[in-house]
Amino acid sequence: MRSLVDRYGRVVRDLRISVTPRCNYKCFYCDPLGEGFNDPTGTVTVQEVAWVLEAGAGLGMNSVRFTGGEPLLRKELPEMIEHARRVVGIEDVALTTNASLLKRRLPELLEAGLNRVNISLDAIDPDAFKRATKGGTIRQVWQGIEAVAEAGLTPVKLNAVIVRGINDGEIIALARLTKHHPFHFRFIEYMHLNNADHNTYKEHFMPGREIRALIEESLGSLEPLETDPAAPARLFKIPGWQGAIGFINPVSEPFCGTCSRMRLTSDAKLRPCLLTDRELDLRPALQAADPVAAIQESFLIAAHRKVASGVTTPTQRPRTMVAIGG
Repeated sequence: MRSLVDRYGRVVRDLRISVTPRCNYKCFYCDPLGEGFNDPTGTVTVQEVAWVLEAGAGLGMNSVRFTGGEPLLRKELPEMIEHARRVVGIEDVALTTNASLLKRRLPELLEAGLNRVNISLDAIDPDAFKRATKGGTIRQVWQGIEAVAEAGLTPVKLNAVIVRGINDGEIIALARLTKHHPFHFRFIEYMHLNNADHNTYKEHFMPGREIRALIEESLGSLEPLETDPAAPARLFKIPGWQGAIGFINPVSEPFCGTCSRMRLTSDAKLRPCLLTDRELDLRPALQAADPVAAIQESFLIAAHRKVASGVTTPTQRPRTMVAIGG
């Protein structure tokens, strides 16, 4: 089996596939213009996703995460998960979701073979949550979190993008969730992927070290846990607490040197790096006589286009996060 290796020697093992640009939330950092409510055009089909999965597995990719937009808005998601696990044999099949529809859809996802779930949870106070998501209902999310925990998909990973002035007042309450629950709660730095003007971005950006300092000042010292070097989160634990607290700091502490990821956008663009705008149109490969082989060649080209380090400073981008895929 061939491996997918970029020109810096990094092995690409993780594939993130956005299955829809649609989302039922309009979070400030992801979808500032409400583009996720638009009718999607040119979204990848189930067959096209199947070819991409087969091509990726043939190049040694052994981890797939389905994202969006909100992937649970895609009714065919279980078919894609089943193809990844049962047909292609990918070991680790995960989902990133806002969990608003998770309780209802979880049984069919589990039957299809889903391994893991990452849930976005930017606040727990109902009013703060509504502000952060521009209309979301926290009760639905909690129901989804509880359903995942009951199903035994552990550890349950919860993520919050901290934006100063919007949800920074929720940091301590979010961290406290790990006291009585074995959750992994990860705090993520706000990246400039929503094209806010430079002053607005700088005003709202909160570095991970400041978030950690607030937690330690309020809750006590954090002890480091052993972490996979290729994983983006650095994990810690408050002694005696059940869960773990993590920090993902792509802006202040870039981890590009261990990047093992590649993304497929919902409109069939291969994106070698989240923080650069390089994309490779996969449509010609999807329309080839032997699409799997053609997609593999596109993967090899895209891997060669991975950069040593993404652009973490404020930069105007042609697409915001909801269009790129998480």
